[in-house]
Formats: sequence, C-alpha cells, structure tokens
Amino acid sequence: MIRTPLIVIFLLLTALFGQAQTSPKVVQVSGVVLASDSLYPAQFVGVFRSRDMRGTFSDLNGYFTLPVFVGDTLNFQCIGLKPNSFVVPPSTTENSISIVQLMESDTTTLPTVYILPYPAPHKLRQEVLSLDLPGDNYFAFSRYSGNYKPNDGMADFNSAAVRESISTLEARYNGGFKSGGNVLSPAAWTQFIQSMRRKKR
Repeated sequence: MIRTPLIVIFLLLTALFGQAQTSPKVVQVSGVVLASDSLYPAQFVGVFRSRDMRGTFSDLNGYFTLPVFVGDTLNFQCIGLKPNSFVVPPSTTENSISIVQLMESDTTTLPTVYILPYPAPHKLRQEVLSLDLPGDNYFAFSRYSGNYKPNDGMADFNSAAVRESISTLEARYNGGFKSGGNVLSPAAWTQFIQSMRRKKR
C-alpha cells in the first residue's frame, strides 16, 4: 500500500524534472542601438521577439532590455533606419548578455508632387463648398449660406460656438493656465510696464 504513493510521487518528480530540463533557458538581453553612420543613439527603436511579437522600445540613450529565450530572434525597426535583427546564440549559458546593435540609415524617395494654384477665387470656393465637412463645436459649416462676404460663404459662427470659445478662453487665462503671467491681470501688466521703464533708465 505504501509503494503505490511512492511510485506516483517518483513519477511526478521525474516528469517535472524532465520538463524543467527541456524548457528553453531565459536570458535577459540588454544593449544599445546606434546609428551606424554617426554612432549616435537610435531613440525609440522597436525591439521585439519574432516568436510572439512582444518587445520594448529603446530610450533616449538608445538603451533597451528584454527577456528572451535562447535561440530567439530580436527584430529592430525604426522609421528612417533599415530593419535589422539579432539571434540569441543557442549555446548561451549566461543569464544575461549585452549587445551593441548598429542600424543603417534608410532613405525613402517620395514621388514628385506638383502644387498649382487655382485659376480664380470662385473656383476655390466651389471646391471648398463641395467638401463634406461635418464642423465642430467651434466652427459651424454651412455650404448653403448665401452670404459670401464675411467668410467667402464657407461658414458662420453660431451662438453656441461663441459661448463655448469664450468659456474656453476664460478658463485658460483665469483657471490656472499661465504663460509668463496672467494675461488678463491688471497687476501683471503694471509690473510689466514698470519693468520696461526701469530698463530704459
């Protein structure tokens, strides 16, 4: 009766030990990505594993770190640089390795675009009015407006848009938004004028 549980435990331990031996080794790959022509750090390069497409990005100094299995392929991709890859050696025995990945510059030639003016203002107006513009809370578009003088017939501001824009400006200048001081503050303007007078003296 006692032999049966011992045999079961022995078989479980053997299976677990065999599975641990067959599972691939995890390695922490750290490194720096550099542009090959200048040796400057390549920033925000996508570094990901081919196995599951998961990865990370290089930081402002080109540094990255990523856990992988031995034998994994790391892909390096970034706009303006040619894609590159690195294969983690299957014979790696260390728990972490460091690499320096070089990436060549990639030049993309775009087709020539010719920009020509419209022959007459009324032609431009026809093209703009034919667009399907939904408008928003700030700008109400109306293609059927007969008044072409103020906005060339493109749009009129409605009352809701005016109220929303006014409330936005008031919140920006009175609700904590600062850009060198409060623009609507009389005290701030007084200090500014006084400082300018002192500089002239």
